[in-house]
Order: sequence, then structure tokens, then C-alpha cells
Amino acid sequence: MSTTRYSKEVVVLGGGLAGLSAMCNLLDKGYKVTLIEKRPFLGGRAFSYIDKETGIEVDNGQHIFMGCCTYFIEFLHKVNAYKKIFIQEKLNIKIVRNSRESSIFSVPWLGFFHLLPSLIAYSHVTFKDKMLIIYALLKIKNLDREAIKLDLDNESFYNWLKRNKQSDTSIQSLWNLVVLPTLNDNIQNVSAYMGIMVFQEGLLKGPKEAALGYSTVGLTSLLGDSMQEYIKSKRGEIILGKAVTSIEIVDNRINSVVLTDGSNINGKIFISALPFDKYKEIFPILSNNYPLKSVGERLTYSPIVGIHIWYDREVMEDDLIAFLDSEIQWVFNKSSMQKIQELSGQHLSISISGAWKYANMSKQKIQDIFTMEMKQLFPKAQQAIVKRCIIIKQLQATFRSLPGAYSARPKPNTEILNLFIAGDWTATGWPSTMEGAVKSGVLAAKEINSKLTE
Repeated sequence: MSTTRYSKEVVVLGGGLAGLSAMCNLLDKGYKVTLIEKRPFLGGRAFSYIDKETGIEVDNGQHIFMGCCTYFIEFLHKVNAYKKIFIQEKLNIKIVRNSRESSIFSVPWLGFFHLLPSLIAYSHVTFKDKMLIIYALLKIKNLDREAIKLDLDNESFYNWLKRNKQSDTSIQSLWNLVVLPTLNDNIQNVSAYMGIMVFQEGLLKGPKEAALGYSTVGLTSLLGDSMQEYIKSKRGEIILGKAVTSIEIVDNRINSVVLTDGSNINGKIFISALPFDKYKEIFPILSNNYPLKSVGERLTYSPIVGIHIWYDREVMEDDLIAFLDSEIQWVFNKSSMQKIQELSGQHLSISISGAWKYANMSKQKIQDIFTMEMKQLFPKAQQAIVKRCIIIKQLQATFRSLPGAYSARPKPNTEILNLFIAGDWTATGWPSTMEGAVKSGVLAAKEINSKLTE
């Protein structure tokens, strides 16, 4: 049987983390790569911009990663951006309910049991619930999720937890505290497969994997700028501010893509790192001939709302705090985390996951709700003056890890001989995260390289 041979000319569609990861991996292997991004900057959904009123670099949303995000961390090393991040020496999260503080923390020398002391001391659940939580965590730790992935994917994580003796109080006070920000959805909606994956890979693998990390600079300074320098050093080509309008396909192969300015970009291999809902727009020619039109058609989006508030004084001492039974889920101390001199006072960022409630709400009403809630949660905010407030809605922030979503996530190779797919929504085994995006690019690059070495 003859094997299709490809040259090393690659065109990447999309300048998010998935496309950039694929590009960098292929550049390292000697490929000639051109990347096309419709926006004037790189980074996809992980970017920052300069606020015209203050001149401050503002992230489009708070992005957190964990020590288990090995693909993402390796990628930061590759593009010389690792020096711009901070990773906790050990997990430590303050969790507040009705002014009562508790925390989830790691004791590294206990190894697998590194979370046990914090679970025993956790004040937001009863002693009975603590014992049942430990029971469920042990069951998750020893579960081979891949062996029964279809069963787990067809069941909600909430139902799985209820079958395994978890009370609604413990689900809301602990389990959903982890699931909501990582999967950007309520625990009742996500699949057991993805919920269990989050705990196995994040909290239960070990103390190093459970530690939280974040950028100490704006996201564009961390990712977009670092990657532009790396790509330039590898002689890759980046085309910004131009979108793909049509694609020429002959004999089940893409020959070229046409951009908004009418230019034609030829290539031998193409990687689409576009969002899953763009395929019907970009590949209309395939509608009657190829199943590619159905790529991602059973996937849907979940929104995130971010609220940036600048106060005239310090109102929060910690780097980050999670809240239970509050409109506010997480608050991040950007002044402390990024260690930069901004406006006098303090810059805090509130992150609301699964934010359908606020998707169509006016920004002024959102501001009123959350500045009032901050006064309830932080006594110092009662006397503080809000100097600036920015509301950022990301209505298509992440794909939803609903039951059944696993089978809707495609692998890198497609029915078109020289087209490969990357994206955090593809079959990475991870949720919609920076780690999943970077891993998808690595998988696409590996698939391409394997075709050349067959």
C-alpha cells in the first residue's frame, strides 16, 4: 500500500494556544510554518489589552493553572516565558462562607495523603461528610476511568457522587468548589468522566501537581509577546489581522486558503486550530461531500464573566479567596499577584464561571451587584472608593463537558488528507484549559510528523 507523502510546508489557521503549540512543535522539527490569525494579536482566549483610561494591561479573564499542567508548563519553558509565572510551593486556598474561614491546603511530605489534614480541618462540612468525602476520593484515586470512560461520560458527576454517598452539602461545599472553575459549569451538568479526571490529575496525583500557578504579567506579555519572539527566532511566519474566507480543495486535499484581503496562501499541510463552531463557516464547500461539516456540532459553550475593580485602598490581603454561598466565586488580588505599580490603591479581579445569569445583564447592573457584594465580604471595602470597574463577558469562554461530550471531540486527523485539527475541544482528555489547548497542538504536530516518517 502506498503512503501519502507530505512536504514540510505547513499553514496553521488560528493563533490561539492550540495553533501556536502546533506551530512551535513543528518549527522545532524543521518545518516551514505560516500561521494566520484574524485578530491583530496572538493568544486566542488568553490575552490582555491596554485599558485606554488607565494605561494598564488588563487580562480578558483570570487564568489559573496547576502543577499537573505539564504540557503548558513545558511550553512556557520552550518560549522563555516560565520566568513570568508563579507556582505555589504547596496548594493553599482560603475558602470563606458567611465570614467563616477555612482552607484547602497541602502537606507535601504526606505524599498521596497531602490533602488529608485540610480535609479533617475543613469547617464547611460535618465530620460524617468528611469521612464520606475521603471514601469517595479514595474510590476516585483507584478508579481506572479509561476502562469505563463511556459509562462515566454518559453519567453526570453529580449523580456519580450521589451514588457514592456524597451529601448535597458536601457536593456544594467541596466538590463543586473544584468543578465549577475547572470545568466552567455546575457539577450537575458535567460528565462523571471529566469530573473524575479533574480530581485524579489535579488534586489526587500528588502535592506538586495540586499547586496553583498564575502569570505575574499580563497574558499577552506572558504568551503573545513571548511566542512572537520564539517564532521569529525559528523563522516562522505570522499573518495577523486577516481571516480565512474560503478554501480550495482538490482531490480531497487543501491546496490553498483565501484571506479577507484576497491573498492566497498555499501549503502542503494545514492545521485548523479554529473554534468548533467555525467549521461550517470556513468549510462550506464540504457540506455535501465530507463529514467534516459535523465537527464539534454536539459541543456547546459556557460563559465566564470577569469583573476588574480598582479601589483607592487595600481591601484584600490574600492573593486569592474562594467564596461559598455568594454571588462571588473567586477573587484574585492582581496588585499582589502581578507585583506591578498600577493606580494607587488595589486592583482586584472577580471570576464568575458558568455565568449564564449575567450573560445578558447590563454591565452597570453587574457592577452594582458585585461592588455591593464586595462590601458584604470585605469590611475594608465598605469605606473604599471604586476608582475604576471593567466588566468582561466571554460568552464562548469554554466548551461544556456535558455527558456525552467525550464522543463529540475529534482526533487530530480528518477525512481530508492534508488537514489536521487542534483545539482545547478536541480529543485531549482534558477540559477546556490552557493545558488542553497546548496538548492538542502537540498531538496534531505528532500526527503530522508520523505521516512523514511512515
